[in-house]
Amino acid sequence: MRVCRFAVSCLMLFAGSAMAAEWVEIVAGRERSVEIDRNSILQSDPGTKVAWGRIVMKDADVDSAGYKSVKALNRYDCRAATFSTIKRVYLDAEQNVIREERVVEPKVIEVTPGSVDERLFREVCQPPTASRLAQIAETAGEVAATQAAADGAEGSTPIDHEKGAEERKSIIPQIVKPLSLAERQAAVAARIEARERAAALRRVGGDHDGGAGADAEHKTHGAADGHAAADSHAAADGHTAAAPHAKPESHARADTTDRPAPQPQAREIESKPVRPTVVLARSDPQSGHRKSSASHASKDKPRAPAAPVAWSYEGAGAPDNWASLNPDFALCGHGRRQSPIDINDGIRVDLAPIQFDYRPSYFRIVDNGHTVQVSIGEGSSIRVMGRVYDLKQFHFHRPSEFRIDGRGYDMEVHLVHEDLDGRLAVVSVMLARGTAHPLVQTLWNNLPLERHSSYAPEVAIDANELLPEDRRYATFIGSLTTPPCTEGVLWMVMRQPVQLSSDQISIFSRLHPMNARPIQDMAGRLVKMSR
Repeated sequence: MRVCRFAVSCLMLFAGSAMAAEWVEIVAGRERSVEIDRNSILQSDPGTKVAWGRIVMKDADVDSAGYKSVKALNRYDCRAATFSTIKRVYLDAEQNVIREERVVEPKVIEVTPGSVDERLFREVCQPPTASRLAQIAETAGEVAATQAAADGAEGSTPIDHEKGAEERKSIIPQIVKPLSLAERQAAVAARIEARERAAALRRVGGDHDGGAGADAEHKTHGAADGHAAADSHAAADGHTAAAPHAKPESHARADTTDRPAPQPQAREIESKPVRPTVVLARSDPQSGHRKSSASHASKDKPRAPAAPVAWSYEGAGAPDNWASLNPDFALCGHGRRQSPIDINDGIRVDLAPIQFDYRPSYFRIVDNGHTVQVSIGEGSSIRVMGRVYDLKQFHFHRPSEFRIDGRGYDMEVHLVHEDLDGRLAVVSVMLARGTAHPLVQTLWNNLPLERHSSYAPEVAIDANELLPEDRRYATFIGSLTTPPCTEGVLWMVMRQPVQLSSDQISIFSRLHPMNARPIQDMAGRLVKMSR
């Protein structure tokens, strides 16, 4: 069951867990080394796996390349002996992300015998035994010794590591290209910002700006796990720290719980000297003794601030009060493109179909206090309006938040996606009372026993099962349906519902009797609907 353990570990990484990568060197070169993260190996669908590989530049070449390492997420077809690159991530020496690239049209490459590709392929599709690990270590040692001898021999010429590229053809050299001046400057700025953030965190004793965190529906309802994003509940616990500075609407970022969880922004707190309490003595006119005025000084002590009210669906934290709970939630009160809405007055046109590319994946499930959220591994995406969005997570609401022609439904599921620019796209599917749903039953079978405690079972799900047969939809620009109510989210609401059984609805109702935001004003927005 080694693959299952890898899959669970990988999902922990996706969900913002602190699980460390297990990078194993496959090829040791003079200029760069090729490695694979064994803990990232994840079964995507039968016969197919995904895994992260990377090259690490030698220190002397970092300045010329503009980065220290570059990771590539690859999908391997173990039966056809092919692979394709899905995503690339460039990092500096401190492991800060410089740039991310999604491969819009992945090219399928055949694994060449004797190449680095084959070594990576074997690591992913044929997990090594203990003897195989020893052999890899021995081979790496021999290669290093041979290179050292060749480089140091008198009169000898250094080994040409670029020679024989066909024999060592790899995905890694394909992605090694110098960064532009602007990208290098951006990388330097990012490092400076990271150091300043760390210093600020130390100054305030680790008191980070948690705001009244929003779910990654909530940043993505957040990447998790913590920045401003779309109708998604943040990766690990479903909460997103309220961002001190609002980002442009078109760049609302998903909490993902995928992509690596962002570090919380430190709130700059000006430290002010604390005035000591001065105890003055005064004379008692009757006794002539001097009395302490400490009791008077104590009156001048500042009162402890009242505990902030957390956002919720009832009481003091109810939707009507969201805007007043935190300055970062202001859009919840005065935004003009808020969600949800009643979809009843759209224009009917020939909408291009959403191109769903969902793959079976292991998952991590959590009740984050606002909903039940499910985070899945990399590799699933949609293409719509010329852009590709990665599926990060999905979560549930009861009753449905959106209405179609005035009609609400028993429940609703939001599938939250994010592209490489941080734009959010949410696919909403109505859930109506009817027959039992097998995927939902799998989720309920694996619900954690406590809130904020996540669980990654050794079972895979296919998000395609959440989609209706009729893929007609309505689309418009809206917002997160939870604080901070970030706008600029692309919504696609499927018009045909999917069925759940009464028992399945009842199970969710016991956890969250009501977690739906009220209908918001259309404010003159355009809604397009499939004919």
